[in-house]
Amino acid sequence: MIRSLGLSHSVGEKLARLLLEWASDGENTKDGIRIKISLTHEEIAQLIGTSRETVTRVLSEFREKKFAQLRGSTLMIMNRPGLEKLIGA
Repeated sequence: MIRSLGLSHSVGEKLARLLLEWASDGENTKDGIRIKISLTHEEIAQLIGTSRETVTRVLSEFREKKFAQLRGSTLMIMNRPGLEKLIGA
């Protein structure tokens, strides 16, 4: 996982890879894949090597594009194929 994150080019791609990795442990619902996470934006930023502000901005972009949405400790991936397209999968 660390190697794939390091080889990613953009922050959006790195974050998409991380969310897809977490999706494998998520719960499938009618609205998408629900994942409980206990990390802050700052901790997510440290995982992918960027700033908290950038993670917040990219998550907002994902929400606008209806890829994924984070509310509190619940991450909902609504468009897995969209995220996979971002990483070229």
